[in-house]
Amino acid sequence: MTSLPADASALLTPSERERHAAYPAQKRRDDWLLGRAAAKQALRELCLLLGRPEPDYLELTIESAASGAPRVRGLDPEPALSLTHGHGRAAAWARPTGREGGLVGVDLERIKPRPEGTLRFYLHPHERAWLEALDPGQPKEVAPRDVAAIVCWALKEAAFKALQPPRGTGLLDVELEPAGDLTAPSGAARVRYRGAAAARATLLGVGEVRGGWSTEGDLVTAWADAPGGVLPPLEE
Repeated sequence: MTSLPADASALLTPSERERHAAYPAQKRRDDWLLGRAAAKQALRELCLLLGRPEPDYLELTIESAASGAPRVRGLDPEPALSLTHGHGRAAAWARPTGREGGLVGVDLERIKPRPEGTLRFYLHPHERAWLEALDPGQPKEVAPRDVAAIVCWALKEAAFKALQPPRGTGLLDVELEPAGDLTAPSGAARVRYRGAAAARATLLGVGEVRGGWSTEGDLVTAWADAPGGVLPPLEE
């Protein structure tokens, strides 16, 4: 994760500055800028790890595919990149695609009460059963069930982002198999894709997918690692 630099706007290319200025709310502008700063730092660190020259921030442009997924201009070959921002924080992950790496996804969520009625929109019946076994707490109180619900949401979002899917794919196309307690400060999970997501994973060369999460205060950061995957066309 990263904190907002004193002059993070200096890291933006002209096209990025234009997009940044288009957001009407200051909080949205700050979070978006923080995400771009984290992403460019991740890309620069990747270049160093690969033994390549570290590019200047202004040599890197982060565009958005039609799906909204971030795509990188300024590096050849283009690496996989995922970023997430909100609540004054941001995280990003960049790495090569294909045999030397794969696709990645990251997500950042705040732990807060999660209405039980929302669970069916992203959890399968057997996944909801995990949460139903946990203490629901009192109304408007964060309880173990809420923690597990947010962890599941973040894991599925990260796995979803890794595929950069077009419309028609949703979080119910992602299935989790946690390796331990969903209310723990950190943990791991196996990810399975179903339906449209499974077809997408096959198309992109994704095999077994691993996920994980960690908590810091009331924030959960989750990630998904999809080895071997290749990027879809930018114009998709």
